[in-house]
Amino acid sequence: MRAAVLLRPGAIELQDVPVPAPPPGGLVVRVRTALTDGTDFKAFRRGHPRMPMPTPFGHEFSGDVAAGDSNGFSAGDAVMCVHTAPCGQCYWCQRNQEELCETIMPTMILGAYAEYIAIPERIVKRNCYAKPSDLSYATAAFLEPLSCVVHSLDLLNCRADDTVLIIGDGGFGLLHAMLLRQSGATVVLAGRREARLKIARDLGIDTINARSRNIGEEVRKRTRDRGADVVIECTGREEVWEAAPDLARRGGTVSFFGGLPADAKALFTASRLHYDEIRLVSPFHFTPAAVKRARDLLVEKKIDPLPLITQTVPLAEIATVFERLKNGEGIKFAVTP
Repeated sequence: MRAAVLLRPGAIELQDVPVPAPPPGGLVVRVRTALTDGTDFKAFRRGHPRMPMPTPFGHEFSGDVAAGDSNGFSAGDAVMCVHTAPCGQCYWCQRNQEELCETIMPTMILGAYAEYIAIPERIVKRNCYAKPSDLSYATAAFLEPLSCVVHSLDLLNCRADDTVLIIGDGGFGLLHAMLLRQSGATVVLAGRREARLKIARDLGIDTINARSRNIGEEVRKRTRDRGADVVIECTGREEVWEAAPDLARRGGTVSFFGGLPADAKALFTASRLHYDEIRLVSPFHFTPAAVKRARDLLVEKKIDPLPLITQTVPLAEIATVFERLKNGEGIKFAVTP
């Protein structure tokens, strides 16, 4: 089969590799759609501390079972799943922090930019679902990123009368905005790419173009000079992390969703955090409960993520797609092996 391999930062190669066999108790899935992702893009640009290279690439996907018989799934079944599952036994799992399971990262599967991918038993049992026939493969492939956003918002407990500022107009920023609008919160999305901001406005989301307007001034106008109740950072840039607390109101919350490089450090004004009681959170990954709720949102069509797909392309164009993302083109691309 053909599979994309990340050789080193900036270099993707399509290779001919053996079709995987089903792991014990697991499945082999024929990938129908794989989505490009912010984490994959960061790995493409600068590497990833948990992904030694060369490495198989890609982790947002949906497809059809090609081999294996597990947990009620067999050949021909359409499935939607994520790329990890917690062990359920470690210190963190026993404390309802399954997203921090000590085996999550070492056992995650990569390689969705390929014709087939092997799914281990623990994922099949906890985080794999049947894809309804009326749900497109592209929509089903949003299960993983939407699970991350569901977990992110679980840590915030936003009120319906909150004003939430989202900084970053990529796929994760837009997914946060789409989900928050359903809660009734006032959502403001700040970004620098007008084409992406237009998509947000078409979805009924208020926007701030950070190239032409000052985010702080615009937020204060919208909140009677208080600042945002909640600020969600989705850019993964140090300077934005450091600026985010100053955009929150007294007693507000700042969520650092966008991850920084492993050796990055951010500086904050201590007096602002202390005397104004700014709460800082940094959501990571997702739980099986978040995956289940994300699945329900997609299957029940309570959220339509398809406007975030810029283009559908064949696997042969995978390297070109990441160059296009590097040049600032598009949001998410659907790759169809």
